[in-house]
Formats: sequence, structure tokens, C-alpha cells
Amino acid sequence: MEAVTKQAELYLAQLDKELSKYPLAVEAEKKTKVPKTYLAVGASSIILILVFFNIWGDLITNLIGFLYPAYQSFKAIESSNKEDDAQWLTYWTVFGFLNIIEFFTDTILFWVPFYHTFKAGLLLYLFLPHFQGASLIYSKVLRPYLVSSEKGIDAELSKVKAKATSAVSGI
Repeated sequence: MEAVTKQAELYLAQLDKELSKYPLAVEAEKKTKVPKTYLAVGASSIILILVFFNIWGDLITNLIGFLYPAYQSFKAIESSNKEDDAQWLTYWTVFGFLNIIEFFTDTILFWVPFYHTFKAGLLLYLFLPHFQGASLIYSKVLRPYLVSSEKGIDAELSKVKAKATSAVSGI
């Protein structure tokens, strides 16, 4: 039991160090007089419980998939480093692909137990830099399909563009 306690203390110390980088966490700790690690673990636990029991599961998972990646994309655009641009472009490509699949399979997925819990885990896997999940799914699934279908997709898009231009010019 002592080993588990030491490991938990180590993780809390690492979390405290990471949270110290964020002024909002430091300010919340000062105002509430509750350690920022407890606030973060508590908030994460509440979110996990809400998603697990599908209380606002759709909203929370969409926020998980959008808020942090959108902010990191903003930071990537503003930085001179191009590697982070590629990481977030890859994430948004995979995210869009999964949203299209979800739109067409939503009626079936509604009946899958703990679907939003799995979706939240998948989204974290996709965007957390430690895992690079979006890069893996893009390179193994999306890229091969898009490369082989690129000419056909471009041809169809040209047809749609021509029809749209014709329709607009006719108004």
C-alpha cells in the first residue's frame, strides 16, 4: 500500500508542476485555498462521471474534441514552428472524418453502452501529443484512401464548382 501512496504522491507532484504553468490554476488555488491538483482531479472526475452516465455526454465530448485542439491550433498558427501546424491539421482532418461517420451512424451508436466514454477516450488519444493518435489514423487509414481517390475527388469537386458557378451566375 505504501508503494501505491508514493506513486500517487509522485503523480500529484508532477501534476502540480504542470498546473503551475497555468495562471488560471494558480489563481483558482489562491482564491479557493484548495490545492490546484485537487481542483483539477475533482473537475476531471466530475466530467468523467457526467460522460460515463451520459449526462450531457454529447456536449461534453464535443467540447473535449474542440476546445483544447482549437486553442492549440491557434497557438500553432501563431508560432513559427511548422511541425505543430502539421500535427493540428492532421487532427482536424481525422476529427472531421470521424464526425462525418458519427453523423451517419448516430442512430446505431446511440445504443452502444458507454459510447460517449469511448468517444472521449478516442478524442484524447487523437489529440494528446504523447499518443499522436491522429497521425497514426491519418497515415494508416485516411491518407491511403485519399491518395488513391484524389483525382476522382478533384474531378467531382470541379463539377460541383462549375454547377454552383453556373447557378449563381444565372441569378
